[in-house]
Amino acid sequence: MLIFIEPLSKIFIDGKVYDGERVKDKLFGGFCECGGLMFQKIWANVDGRNYLISECEKCWKNEVMEFNNVSLIERTSIEVVDRANVTEFIGEFLTEAELGSIRNKVRGKDYNYNAFSRAKKKLEEIGLDYREIAHLI
Repeated sequence: MLIFIEPLSKIFIDGKVYDGERVKDKLFGGFCECGGLMFQKIWANVDGRNYLISECEKCWKNEVMEFNNVSLIERTSIEVVDRANVTEFIGEFLTEAELGSIRNKVRGKDYNYNAFSRAKKKLEEIGLDYREIAHLI
């Protein structure tokens, strides 16, 4: 399963989160099924495989293309987690108490240290730091 976490420019593959490099220029990223042009959003390198995520300018569909060093291996649609859905996505890994402890910690409020510690550990196991998501949840 491959998911693009847009606000963090990261991809989630098989239970782990990997950094992506956002493409700053409007570069060609293929043609969409709808006939529109796709533009590159991020590149990520995971275990020797390169992933390109592109977005259609016409229908806003996102696709991922997986490459080994020289050739295209696979091209598929990709699930996108946008800013509005980050809490729901993170909620798949953390309990409400753990989410609340992160919120309270970053706001300088009293928080449940044990819940925060569990949350921090769970996030680290999938490749995230609580500070990366704190402003999004």
